[in-house]
Amino acid sequence: MIRDEDYIDFLKLIVSCISHGDYFSAKELSNLELEKMEEKTKNEDKE
Repeated sequence: MIRDEDYIDFLKLIVSCISHGDYFSAKELSNLELEKMEEKTKNEDKE
């Protein structure tokens, strides 16, 4: 499960990107975070 602090930091990054009109970076950050969460879930399932 994602920690609240990590999620808050992630949302701040997304809001910052969107505020500057950098939608490509917001998309890339979202994809990276999704990959990280999927990898973490995979590792937890193995244990």
